Amino acid sequence: MAKKNGAQTVETIQGRKIVLSSGVGKTNIDELKWLTETVLDEAKNWKSTGWAYIADCSQMSPVSPAEGGELVTMTKKFVEAGCKAFGFAEGKSIMLKIQAQKNTERSQTGVTEGHFQTVEEVLEWLKNDINI
Repeated sequence: MAKKNGAQTVETIQGRKIVLSSGVGKTNIDELKWLTETVLDEAKNWKSTGWAYIADCSQMSPVSPAEGGELVTMTKKFVEAGCKAFGFAEGKSIMLKIQAQKNTERSQTGVTEGHFQTVEEVLEWLKNDINI
């Protein structure tokens, strides 16, 4: 069952070690902190085996620099908790893709990331290329 807070929704993909978040509209730092803790809670049992995170940003507005900083912190925490790959569903937004790439780069974690138009494409990539 999905959990929701403001612009953010979090759920796990049944039968797979994947946590999916979806956002609609504008988010803020408090929602991103909730998102981080909720995803970490969902994935806590997979730390030793690894897991993946999907961010469905296709309906999100670009974030401010402060929120971008929070996303960098989130990335670091996810990798420390065993996240092996980040998949981004960005629709056709070049701005969201650039922001996601920059935030991952700023995290200096070296985590594998993929950028796609849809969640379905991310799921296929995680299955075929990442084995999650």
